[in-house]
Amino acid sequence: METSHRTDDPLSRTLREHVLEPLSTAEEVVEAERAEVEAERRAYVRFADRVGGIDTVSRQPAGANRTRQLTDSSPRRVERVRSAFRETVMSVDHYEEVYGESLVEHAAAELSADVATGFRREGGARFTEFYKSTLVSAVEEAVGWRERLVDQLDEELASLDRSRDAVADLLDRWEGPGPAEGVESDLDDLAERRQDLVQRRDPLSGTDGHELCQYVYADAEWTYPVLTAVARVRTAAL
Repeated sequence: METSHRTDDPLSRTLREHVLEPLSTAEEVVEAERAEVEAERRAYVRFADRVGGIDTVSRQPAGANRTRQLTDSSPRRVERVRSAFRETVMSVDHYEEVYGESLVEHAAAELSADVATGFRREGGARFTEFYKSTLVSAVEEAVGWRERLVDQLDEELASLDRSRDAVADLLDRWEGPGPAEGVESDLDDLAERRQDLVQRRDPLSGTDGHELCQYVYADAEWTYPVLTAVARVRTAAL
């Protein structure tokens, strides 16, 4: 019995693999990125729990003896903060490969330079109630940013999955030397839907799909996997 598509034809299989490759690669990239971001989110939550268990020191009154200020800075508290950060945030499997920064450098990059002063063994911020509150707020912001990014990555995965199904359906309908009737308009619709998603700006993060694609697909030979797949279909039809 004849079939309506030519997936058993070696040329057809090669074309299918060529067209769908950006989508397959993109799904792998996004899934890996999502796993890393989620691991970091959980690590920051654990770090916040550890910080919550560290008691604060009282503020020194103005004009207090400098030696006493240094003594009261409590190296023990600094070490507890450092240990907590090292054993949570810096313990994710991809830390060295992706970041590879020192403890203070990473704290400054992720939480702010001011917050990172509390991670310094010498000359750092004292662990007062104000500093602790500032640190916890910075950590909560880091968690929130990753939660929003996970949501965006989930949306990207869903878009890639829908696009893959749509492109595969177009290829299944392909017969003869040219594309089936209606394929061109379907490609236009797919590209338009994808562009709508890419151009949409997330009100919480302030980023749009262009920035997400540039960030996630930075190491790929393309920035827009769906549009690349659509372009490959069009090229094959010429």
